[in-house]
Amino acid sequence: MLQAYPYLFRLAHWLLSGSLVVLVLTGLSQHAAARPDWSLFSGVLPGWCWSGRMNLWHLTAAAVFLPFMLGALWARSPERPRTRCTHILLLGGGLAMIVSGLMLADLSGPAGVYTTARWVHAVVGLIVLPIGFIWHVVEGLTLYRDKLVPAFSLRVRPKWKPCLCFLPVVLVTTCMVLNGLPVHAPWHDLVARRIAGPVADDAEMATLPWKDARPLRIKVANGAGFGVGFNGGWTLVSLRALHDGRELFVLAEWLDPAEDRQYMPWKRTGGGWEHLVTDPNDESVYYEDKFSLVFPTVPDWQFERFGCAAYCHVGGGRAYGYKGSKRLVDVWHWKSTRTDPVGQVDDKYWSDVDFQAKDVGRHGDPKQGGGYEKNISKDKTAKTHPAYLPDVPQAAGQGIIPRKHAFKYSTVLAAEVPADTIIPGIVASAFEGDRGHLRCFSRYKNGRWLLLIRRKLDTGSPFDVKFIPGRSYPFGCAAFDRTSKRHAYGLATYRLVL
Repeated sequence: MLQAYPYLFRLAHWLLSGSLVVLVLTGLSQHAAARPDWSLFSGVLPGWCWSGRMNLWHLTAAAVFLPFMLGALWARSPERPRTRCTHILLLGGGLAMIVSGLMLADLSGPAGVYTTARWVHAVVGLIVLPIGFIWHVVEGLTLYRDKLVPAFSLRVRPKWKPCLCFLPVVLVTTCMVLNGLPVHAPWHDLVARRIAGPVADDAEMATLPWKDARPLRIKVANGAGFGVGFNGGWTLVSLRALHDGRELFVLAEWLDPAEDRQYMPWKRTGGGWEHLVTDPNDESVYYEDKFSLVFPTVPDWQFERFGCAAYCHVGGGRAYGYKGSKRLVDVWHWKSTRTDPVGQVDDKYWSDVDFQAKDVGRHGDPKQGGGYEKNISKDKTAKTHPAYLPDVPQAAGQGIIPRKHAFKYSTVLAAEVPADTIIPGIVASAFEGDRGHLRCFSRYKNGRWLLLIRRKLDTGSPFDVKFIPGRSYPFGCAAFDRTSKRHAYGLATYRLVL
């Protein structure tokens, strides 16, 4: 019996069993919290599912599963008299998981390839492999119970030489899964070339020598999507960067089927008001387009290995989970409605997870004034109409009411609003202080967003990363197609090189 099971095959059995259980449990949680149109749980994690940093644990288990599945295939002795159905399910399903998983991580090819790989990964991982694994365990505990211990004990005739020979395979596959290449991949670098400055006007950023800046193209996926560009929940982001020794300039472009500049607005009806919202905690209809860049403010090995998966958590009673980190993370959160009309990107940060806090682990940088607020009355008895109305109809542009044009709701003002008029769901003005460090200029044309961002290399804020020419900084990015939380993202870690 021992001759039929080489030592590497026995070792692989134990490691594959443990990693498969983790993969199934974390995969179920990821699927449960995914887009409602494809999740069996309508996109909300049930209380009985495993919550927490599911992406991180899933990738860790995959780093164990991948090499030892290959090891099991290689070490399985051809002297075995027959191959059972469970072996076909487990070994064949394991190969399907590896191939589809690598395709999902790489995000190469057209949207149809990604969608097919996602379905294969889910069906095999949540149905085929669990059935095969349970069937295999039952067989072992019944038909082969008397042979189970001597056949799979790791203390019987250990042979370390085959394991040591297999070690390079483990190292290579782990590097593939966990961004752990010995040499940083140059195709993941966003190089910010130095230019002459200064740049006076925000609109002047469009005239900078962007053609001389090498683009970094990032495909982000697994978000909500509504047509070409975000078809299947993915889109292609192109980033370029420049700096003048004082400021950093970033050009972001991405495909998006429509320009969405609304935030749960109000509609005047013949008999009153209608608040246009489908789910106030997970809106993906009456909402704005968004874009985000995140930079750890201090070195973080988990982010280097796992990317944004190190900071994303599933569950906590929140759709698509929540964000949080033991290390401070600088977050640039552009919002087409709430901040773009005033020429700013929301300057935020992530820190320790605190369920007593409103945003759990997400916080806005301190401000001395300005900002945005929902156009909803704080008086519960007055939530049947907007809290503010514009003094002139022309003021309600790009999805907001500028604060200087916002007047408290009154029946007199309301009587002047024609039926079917849309009143913005946001009242906004420019942030003053730390939260207003990021300035921007945007344009939407021909199914593509163009966003220009500028920020001082050193803002002097403890909540912002300090950029120093000659150094590089890891970052991640995400894109939102008219959705509040279900953004598209990538698993790789990228670096901004000044």
